[in-house]
Amino acid sequence: MLSWPDCRNVRDVGGLRTAGGGRVRTGALVRSDDLAGLTAAGLAALRAYGVVRVVDLRSPEEVRRRPGPFAGDPLHVHIPLVDEAVEHLRDPALEPTLAGVYRGSLDRNARPIVAGLAALADAPPGPVVVHCLAGRDRTGMHVALALGAAGVGPEEIAADYARSGGDTGPVLALLDAVRARYGDAARYLLHHGLSPTQLTRLRTRLL
Repeated sequence: MLSWPDCRNVRDVGGLRTAGGGRVRTGALVRSDDLAGLTAAGLAALRAYGVVRVVDLRSPEEVRRRPGPFAGDPLHVHIPLVDEAVEHLRDPALEPTLAGVYRGSLDRNARPIVAGLAALADAPPGPVVVHCLAGRDRTGMHVALALGAAGVGPEEIAADYARSGGDTGPVLALLDAVRARYGDAARYLLHHGLSPTQLTRLRTRLL
């Protein structure tokens, strides 16, 4: 875990093992809860860590209520993971569990998911922070797909997800759905618009 007051769920995912025996690079991807709560000391710690981009997955309303210290900063890229243009099509009765919501998000929110991972892939060299409000569900989906595309296995991804609290069922359901529908996370991302060059950049950044 990283100490960025007053974030409560922030860590570098470096060190996770890939299926091929490699490891995720430290200083490439940081997952966090809402950065709007950063104190002056927390902001100083983030800048000292060398962060080059902040990918904010919160909704427009959440950003409006608490814009945080990066409003107007070139580091900040706001890409809501929930696509409000299609959210009204979601039938809650068909997604009664969090695992169901995760599975449904794969296609319903594919456009912003790919846009967020493209922002990670295309960032300058250095740590990229991905965050939502609590740093678990939206951030968890985003990070799981990034790690999956880099070759990290589902058990490692689930173990990392569990560090943010909660049951690992939803993220495993997400990964199972990716495998069943597309084969793997890389094919999912390519199918929904990530370019082969961006996929290579994503893997190179993380590994």
